[in-house]
Amino acid sequence: MEFLLNRTFAHLIDNFIEVTLGSLRLLAASPQFHSNVWEISPTEPQDPSVFYSIPPTPPEIEFDSVHRWLDGRTHARFRFPSFFQSPHPENNIVHGMADLQSEGESSAALILLHGYQMNTFAPLKWFAEPAARAGMDVYYLALPYHMQRAPRGSWSGQYGLSADVQRTVQSFRQGVLDLRAMITWITQVQKKPVAIGGLSLGAFTSLMAGVVDDRPFGLISLLGGASLANIIFAGFSFRLIRKELQEAGVYPADLEKWWYMLAPGNFKPALPREAILLVGGEHDPIITPKNVRKLWQAWQKPRLLWFPCGHASVAFYARPIGERVADFLLNRLDALENSSFASADTPALIEQAQPSPGLPE
Repeated sequence: MEFLLNRTFAHLIDNFIEVTLGSLRLLAASPQFHSNVWEISPTEPQDPSVFYSIPPTPPEIEFDSVHRWLDGRTHARFRFPSFFQSPHPENNIVHGMADLQSEGESSAALILLHGYQMNTFAPLKWFAEPAARAGMDVYYLALPYHMQRAPRGSWSGQYGLSADVQRTVQSFRQGVLDLRAMITWITQVQKKPVAIGGLSLGAFTSLMAGVVDDRPFGLISLLGGASLANIIFAGFSFRLIRKELQEAGVYPADLEKWWYMLAPGNFKPALPREAILLVGGEHDPIITPKNVRKLWQAWQKPRLLWFPCGHASVAFYARPIGERVADFLLNRLDALENSSFASADTPALIEQAQPSPGLPE
């Protein structure tokens, strides 16, 4: 029988993990810092297709640490230069993990982005395993300033989402560009249909990519919402960042203005409604149900699944969520194949998939 979490227990888990452990990590690290956000006036709302534009050529991806498993799947690390160059060299190389089917046997590819502060892809794999078992290649992409991309002396994600409002904008922008670059590589080099998705901060990144990129056949948002600025003032998890912002004179309305280009709810998706799957936590204190519903309304009410969990406690539902995600993607592939979907960037689904180039033997 499925394990149901009540509101109190869900919040207990979230408070322990997000507040207690988060505070310990902050105390153990160097203090966060921020720029004077009023030194440069906030820019007017821009065109997201310009703000998140990328070169048409695919990135040069290198694979290493290849391990072939008995089930025929191949696990490998990969990396490529980011199209966006930040002041930190470590952050300018995109790192990821690939879970690939036997050569030529995958039906499609799925790119997944992790959440804030995560320093491993392991939790994300719980959600992706059903899709991998269904025959899809899965690529896990590290967000800017996370994992190997964290500058020396910082912890994973410290520079990615912080009280430095301007740097957060550039970090988020870089994450969207990196994701779009990976989409280009899969569609142009691998010549496979591709879906995108993410968890928490990774969901926001995927959603903004879905605003400007119509190539994915599916978009999955796991605990994403309409407004990124809203999460800073929503609960306990970002109280230290919130405190620094308030000391600098930055309040919710100000942050919404500064992070306008980081809010999926401010725009319409480039994908059709039937290509979008939203997953929300009924008791989530960070990406609140209200935040999720605002996105659902703004995006013409795509499919929305609710689970009785908080934020960190969504891990208890990784398997059923993963199964629903895999079913959604397979149904999307079937629908597109039946309608003879084909384009230059998303090849016909009946075309034979190409093996991964550059993968060492």
